[in-house]
Amino acid sequence: MSKNILVVSAHAADWVTRCGGTLLKYIKMGYKLHVIILTFGIHGEARQYWREHPDGSLEDAAIQRRKELDAVAKFLDAEIECLEYEDYILTMDEPRIRYLIKRILEIRPEIVFTHWKEDTFNSDHATTSNAVIRAISAACRLGALPSVSPIEMPDIFLFESSLPVSLYNHFEINTYIDISDVYEEKINAVRCFSAQPELPGLYDPLATQRAKEANDWVRSERKIEKAEAFNRFIPYVGKTLPLSDHS
Repeated sequence: MSKNILVVSAHAADWVTRCGGTLLKYIKMGYKLHVIILTFGIHGEARQYWREHPDGSLEDAAIQRRKELDAVAKFLDAEIECLEYEDYILTMDEPRIRYLIKRILEIRPEIVFTHWKEDTFNSDHATTSNAVIRAISAACRLGALPSVSPIEMPDIFLFESSLPVSLYNHFEINTYIDISDVYEEKINAVRCFSAQPELPGLYDPLATQRAKEANDWVRSERKIEKAEAFNRFIPYVGKTLPLSDHS
């Protein structure tokens, strides 16, 4: 039985730019990827569409974003569900959080990725993070959904906040993943988002910067070229320490 990874992303492209490389590595290890997109990002994250279609419509913008997600789903062999909520400003009320609880109980993920808990310049990201943590907490309780057993607490990893202003969001890195071997695949996935053609140029320097930081902690001659950074939200509990891979 394959293990499950759940990603909950505020907008269509957030998850690929922030953790696409790490996801590719786990997909290659046999994990099943489930992605819940809360919004297409048509109000605030489809700039190229609005440049090319100044008289366009929200409906047409959503169609383009759906096509982009379909392309990424095929590229990554991922199950993607877009809830099509309104973005800029995203709200998560009780019914919406309860739907997340239901989906978490159905997917039963071992690993969950979502946004960093703070984002001064994009409240949609922080709203998503808060909703996901609340939903996971509820899904771990007996009675969250009648006749459904609760999940065990998954490993939760929070990814980067908004660029280029992440400095102001107090992002706390305690985990680096070397994505050098899958980086080109990640960038090809990012390029699927034609409504945001600036993304490869924005996240390539970040991957290089995170690799430079990660190399400070590598005690071997191996050098990391590209990396992604995370905050491990749930403490590690095990019979041995989670020692770094220096091979």
